[in-house]
Amino acid sequence: MKTRVHLLAAALALAGAGPGFAQDRNIPVPAAELERMLRSEPLRIASARISRPKAEGDITLKAEVAFGDRAPLTIKVRRAEPGAEVFNNVPRYDLAAYELQKLLMDGPEYVVPPTAWRMLPLAQLRAFAPSARATFKGADEVLCVLQYWLQDVVNPDDVLDPALLKSDAVYERHVGQLNVLTYLIRHRDSNVGNFLVSAEPRGARVFAVDNGVAFDSEDSDRGEAWKAMRVKRLPADVVERLRGLTEDGLRSRLGVLGQWQLSEGHYLPVPPGANLASRSGVRRKGDSLQMGLTEREIAGVRDRAKRLLEMIDGREIVAF
Repeated sequence: MKTRVHLLAAALALAGAGPGFAQDRNIPVPAAELERMLRSEPLRIASARISRPKAEGDITLKAEVAFGDRAPLTIKVRRAEPGAEVFNNVPRYDLAAYELQKLLMDGPEYVVPPTAWRMLPLAQLRAFAPSARATFKGADEVLCVLQYWLQDVVNPDDVLDPALLKSDAVYERHVGQLNVLTYLIRHRDSNVGNFLVSAEPRGARVFAVDNGVAFDSEDSDRGEAWKAMRVKRLPADVVERLRGLTEDGLRSRLGVLGQWQLSEGHYLPVPPGANLASRSGVRRKGDSLQMGLTEREIAGVRDRAKRLLEMIDGREIVAF
C-alpha cells in the first residue's frame, strides 16, 4: 500500500511540476482562461462542420473559432432548440455538470472540458447550420453551449479499464473523479464518443464531453453505465470535498447558472441575481432571462452525495 501511495504522490507532483504533462497535452490553455474566452471574448467562426455526420440528427458543430486577435481554436458548438428544454439538448445540464465539478476538483484535473454559454447571432450560425432557429422570443439569437475541443485523446468503447486501474494510480485517480461526477449528475448517456481518454499511455486523464442527458432527464435508451458507481476506490481529497457539499453551497453554485437582459433585440449577459423561480429551469421575468437547476434537481444531487458517502462510510467504497 505504501508503495502505491508513494507512486501516486510522485506522479501527481510531476503532473503539477510545469508545462508538458497531461494538462498541457489535452487542454493546453488554463481552464479559467478558456472559460473566459468562450463566455465573453469577441469571436468569429472561421469554419464549422457537423462533428459526427454519421450520427442521425447530430447538430453539434466542430468549429474553428477565432477569439479576438488569437489564432483560431477548435471548439464544440451545440445550439439549443427554441425554449432550450429538449431531450438530449438541455444546455442547463451541460453547464451544471461543468460547474459542479469545480466543487470536487481543481482546473488541471477537470473531467468536463472548459464549457460556457454564448448567445450567437442567428445569421452567423445559419451560415454553418441552416436549420438553426432563435432560442428565445425577442432576439434573433441562438443560445449555444461552447466547449473546448480536447487534444490528444482517443475514443475507446469504454474509458474504464479494470486492469489499468490496478497498475496505474494516477489513471485510477482520474477515473474516480469522473465517476463521482457522473454519479452525482445521474449521467444517462454512455454512447461511444461521450467519454474520452488521453492518448498518453500512463496517468491518462478521462473526460465526459456530453452531459445533456443527466439530472432529471427523461428515461434514456442510450446506455446508463456511468449513472452508477463503477469503481470501488476514490481519491481521499475528492471524498473530503464531497463531505463539504452543503445544500446552500449547491444552490449557490447551481441554482442560477446564467442571466441575460433583453435590450434592443439582444440578450446581454448580466451578473446572476436572485433566483427568479426555483421550481423552473428556464425563467422569465419582464426583460430578464435566467437559467439554472431547479430545486428538485439540486435536491437530487444532494441526495446522491449523501448516498455515496453512506457507501464510503460503510466501506463499500474505499478512499485512498
